[in-house]
Amino acid sequence: MTFTVVSPEQMIEAYPNAEPGSLAGKFVPQPPPPAAGELKQTMREIEGPFFRIGAPRRNVILEEGDKVELIVSGRVSNEKGVPIPHSVINVWMSDHDGNYDMIGYRHHGIVEADEFGHYEFWTIIPGAYEPREAKHIHVMVQGNSFPITTQLYIEGELRTEKDPFYSDDVLIRCTIDEKGVKHGTFDFVLKQVTPQDNVTPDSLAAVV
Repeated sequence: MTFTVVSPEQMIEAYPNAEPGSLAGKFVPQPPPPAAGELKQTMREIEGPFFRIGAPRRNVILEEGDKVELIVSGRVSNEKGVPIPHSVINVWMSDHDGNYDMIGYRHHGIVEADEFGHYEFWTIIPGAYEPREAKHIHVMVQGNSFPITTQLYIEGELRTEKDPFYSDDVLIRCTIDEKGVKHGTFDFVLKQVTPQDNVTPDSLAAVV
């Protein structure tokens, strides 16, 4: 099987009668089921056409005039539950109007986890745009591993569960503080490199 899909939007146009959740993870290879005692690895999803190389390293992914609407935090670990220090999370999303910046890095950022695998970033809640139903955040995560790409959904946003690409597996669970800011949590689970991969001895030695 080959995977040549460019974006979820193209797939929704190709499958106009797709039921909610019916296209989630269908067009990219998924990790194997967890073995006994292992955590389930994070679901993969289509990257989409709007990823840009070279985003700035920052935890506050806000532009001039933005207010904090969403704080996302969590942990990056391997399938054994061991935190992966200094993992890198590339984050990108649309603005409130559902538009992506393709000449700069508005609402793009690279977030680095700390020595305990913990990460956090502050940002807006992006807008939804046709033909997508759900507001979503794109992420690409790497922690001495092959990079994985997925899309995160925000609990409590209208029509999220109507989106053909929606899955509970990539839902940011949220609470709301007294200022109306959503505080969400999401943990990433990755499989790190192995001796079967073409990596340096130092890379193997850094596996947790």
